[in-house]
Amino acid sequence: MLSRYLKARSAQAFLCLCAFFTYAAACDAADAPRTADKPFVIVIDPGHTPKQAGALGVKGIHEVSYNDALSAKLAKALQATGVQVVLTRAPTEEISLDGRAELANARQADLFLALHHDSAQLKYLTKTQVNGTPAYQTVQPIAGYSIFVSQLNPRFAQSQQFAKLLGQALLALGRHPTLHHAEPIAGENRELLDAQLGIYRFDELLVLRKTTVPAVLLEVGVIVDAEDEKYVADNAKQDAIVQAIVAAVDKFQHRALTPTPN
Repeated sequence: MLSRYLKARSAQAFLCLCAFFTYAAACDAADAPRTADKPFVIVIDPGHTPKQAGALGVKGIHEVSYNDALSAKLAKALQATGVQVVLTRAPTEEISLDGRAELANARQADLFLALHHDSAQLKYLTKTQVNGTPAYQTVQPIAGYSIFVSQLNPRFAQSQQFAKLLGQALLALGRHPTLHHAEPIAGENRELLDAQLGIYRFDELLVLRKTTVPAVLLEVGVIVDAEDEKYVADNAKQDAIVQAIVAAVDKFQHRALTPTPN
């Protein structure tokens, strides 16, 4: 039990440390609106915070650590393509939901992308323990990604456009959406806009409806499912997911690009 605990704590600490150092190199972005001669600006929002760590995975690692690690990798990969990246927070930082949206709006970003790792409602879970801490695990497999947009976002059409590009890129990677958020039960019953691509409408998600730029929330995988957590925790799989997101951003930014007036 102790060795399991130490391994989980070491893994979580390693994820946080990697995210922190990459974050330090990814904090600058342009404030001016984008034209053809200005870089594409994306705000990456690592979901949750150290004090509100989100779901507890089967491995004993909280969601926030996965969010931070993937956000840091994505920031680095996007910067390598010339995209300007703003992260809403450092791995050790607390920020409100309103604060995340306000940052994206103030930066006049071309895109806001929130990264999360998923759980499931209690009816799909069984009680377990992780290093002595009460936790939950799926009874039957629930695996895959989910993409959310809000019709209350003033750039809903553009949000949908990026959501489709993102879904297509993840499908091309071999990932498939999980449709459990559409189940007609309490806490779910989300409208599926595209079942094949895993795109849901969730109007009340604050970080989506309060941003005034195209905004999408991605649930990368289900960490209360042992096999799906194994997938999203794998370093090579994380890199592949990052490249899929980069490909979607690249297509989106070139569609959105407008020439600079003479």
